[in-house]
Amino acid sequence: MKPSVFSATSVQEVEAHLRDAFKEGVKPTLAIVFSSPAHDLKALGAIFAKHDIDVFGASTNGEILNDGLHEESIVVMLLDIGREFYSLGMFDGKDKSSLQVGQNIGEWAKTVYDNPALMVVSGGLHFNGDHIVNAIISAMGRQVPLFGGLAGDDLKVIETFVFSTSQVTSNGVTALVFDGNVIGLQGVAFSGWKAIGTSKTVTRADGNIVYEIDNQPALDIYMKYLKVPNDPAAAPGLAGEYPLVMNRDDGSSVLRVALILNQDKSMVFAGSVPEGAKVRFGMAPGSEIIDEAIEQMSEFNRQNPRSDALVLFSCKARHMAFGPMIEDEISAVRKLWDVPMVGFFTYGEIGPALHGGCDFHNQSLVPVVIYEK
Repeated sequence: MKPSVFSATSVQEVEAHLRDAFKEGVKPTLAIVFSSPAHDLKALGAIFAKHDIDVFGASTNGEILNDGLHEESIVVMLLDIGREFYSLGMFDGKDKSSLQVGQNIGEWAKTVYDNPALMVVSGGLHFNGDHIVNAIISAMGRQVPLFGGLAGDDLKVIETFVFSTSQVTSNGVTALVFDGNVIGLQGVAFSGWKAIGTSKTVTRADGNIVYEIDNQPALDIYMKYLKVPNDPAAAPGLAGEYPLVMNRDDGSSVLRVALILNQDKSMVFAGSVPEGAKVRFGMAPGSEIIDEAIEQMSEFNRQNPRSDALVLFSCKARHMAFGPMIEDEISAVRKLWDVPMVGFFTYGEIGPALHGGCDFHNQSLVPVVIYEK
């Protein structure tokens, strides 16, 4: 496997980069493409189709290439993997729940390879990332390597997309499954946010929509304790500063970020927040989170040093909270493996904690190493 990466500021520039890659002897079969929705995603996919290159693509809240961060750009990783060792699927979410879509992905993946390893990206702001992850694992009947994220839209919170060479959809999931006997995927999720304040109970919720906390409108609780404005435009601020820390039954916890504030004072989160859940507000304790993240990624690197390529899923809210310091975190992760890397800032991340099973996260950083066995 000999990955090649580049960034572009236009669809036309992508074509030029591909021609340069061909001149250098690169013969890719697969492209991982993360693009701002400011670009024509259908035209972007068509360029790769013209050169018989498959595409696993998502829209973004900012793009990552090696050590650099980009805005309103396109980043590409070209891979020369034999087509018998990977498969792509686009799963339509129209008139389907997130659970149904996840179930369809899992059922499909286990028919393609006996030892599948997956990356998935989801469009659609109302998709429930938690349900997608749980349904895939349930359909597989066991834990499998599973990584990915929710697509972005330059933080407009209006419409997000996934795409291939021939399709662009704002209501679906694209899945890339590798033959795990030949291609390895390994990754880990890290957040570092700390819970503050007293525990509260979600008293009315439906999937990823929270209506009431402690029998009061969800937004009123935020306004009461955090002094946030009653303004839909405040959702990105809530996401960046005060996610909910939700306790799991096994004693672990995950973060849930608010994406949309509704007129009825309900809040749409990026993942499930069930009725009865015990939650606290989360807060970044400071820049030491980055040091802690690098330490945990270093431990993961010591356990998994092999890599030919690196794909990074990082929460946009993490970027907002850390500002320019996020570059230190991303640069440190890339240097651990010192291989070509692409990534994007997401609305939610998929991957396992260092010593746990796969879960759906917010405010997290998920590096995924890809290597040929």
